[in-house]
Amino acid sequence: MNYLKIKKFSLRLRSVKYFLTLILPVSILIGYFFPTASAPLNTIGVSLIKLITFPAIPLVLSAVVISISSLFDFTVAKKSNNIFARKLILNLLGFIFFSAALGILVSLFIKPGILSPEGKLSIGKFMLDTTDIQVNIFNSESDSAVNSQFNFFQSLIPTNIISDAANSSTLRIITGSILTGLGLAAVPEEKAKPIISFLKSINTLSVKVLEELLVLSPLMLICLIAGAFSSISTELIITLVNLTLCVLVGSIGFLGLSKFLFRKFTSTEERKLLSTNPLDDIYMLAISTGSSMACYPTIVNTLKNIGRKDNEVEASASMSLLLARLGNIIYNVIVIIFALNLYDIRITSLILIQVLFMGILTGIATAGLTGVAVLPSIGVALTFFNLPIPPILLLIVAIDPIIDLLRSSITGVSSMALSTIVCKRELPT
Repeated sequence: MNYLKIKKFSLRLRSVKYFLTLILPVSILIGYFFPTASAPLNTIGVSLIKLITFPAIPLVLSAVVISISSLFDFTVAKKSNNIFARKLILNLLGFIFFSAALGILVSLFIKPGILSPEGKLSIGKFMLDTTDIQVNIFNSESDSAVNSQFNFFQSLIPTNIISDAANSSTLRIITGSILTGLGLAAVPEEKAKPIISFLKSINTLSVKVLEELLVLSPLMLICLIAGAFSSISTELIITLVNLTLCVLVGSIGFLGLSKFLFRKFTSTEERKLLSTNPLDDIYMLAISTGSSMACYPTIVNTLKNIGRKDNEVEASASMSLLLARLGNIIYNVIVIIFALNLYDIRITSLILIQVLFMGILTGIATAGLTGVAVLPSIGVALTFFNLPIPPILLLIVAIDPIIDLLRSSITGVSSMALSTIVCKRELPT
């Protein structure tokens, strides 16, 4: 079969229509009729996620360095750059606190963790079946996660940008890229030009590799959903439906908000340049890949096509996708409230404020992590509220392959909305 035809077919599958009518039914059927295949399906799905996201490190490094060096060009004082930087930071903070507040509001309305006797029984049965095998693993993982999260600021300090990239130390890569960009901004233009040209080539290559690897996204999605469905009992799915519903409502809510903001901060002339609503494309792309970074090329290309400034688009897209982590913030807030309800902790105004800040802290601390790797960060918040870590992690890891897709969609569409707000239109010369 022709590769171009496969690629076009894969692109068509990344839509709500094909997700509901083809991918989801096929995934459920595979998971139902082949329950013993859950482990290999999950392994294949996670491996494909890693493959799809492997260009993210060079893409991030090059995009951040180029953007920072352009925005903070110390050799030429640009007042507009300072205005953009302040606008980006303020909007990032606004989106972060809004996402945490939305997670709290959704949780208070849907009440995850408040269970019927049958629900508590199904959780108890699941724990008895699973705890003896996995509790020691989660004990060691969560303990190390708590210790590492309290050393969060230490993880921000770069050592060697090459070794940090080789070790996928994303937080250090971001910090190192920002410092490198600031240093490059202070270098005279004629000396900085070859370096910037090289970085732009790396960025272009990374984006192209990512676009080609996205052909595998429908297969990855089928493996993850089928593996999750075959490994979760029906009783547990019903028990955790409120938790899943909270994240789903948050995801749809952010999609609606992002569409509203995109329409408000774009002109009719700009929208006429687009054949489809980019927010729908980004939402389905994140759902199909489980990676918000996979949305980077679509965000950047869309805003450049409607005439937004290149350096501002690249800076806002990379920073919002990497640092804001709104999907993880919302999810962590919901899981914390789920755990509080599960252990009958009375939720007061003070506790809600604590949940908000702990959700933000642990969500931002997951920068660069995907899948179940983000879950141990919740251990910090559970420890703060004196809740047991392993039982909660064992429960949420069972549904994480599905939840991860929703987390990524929130981060992707919010990045598009934020970039639209802060990026100015390039005036024709």
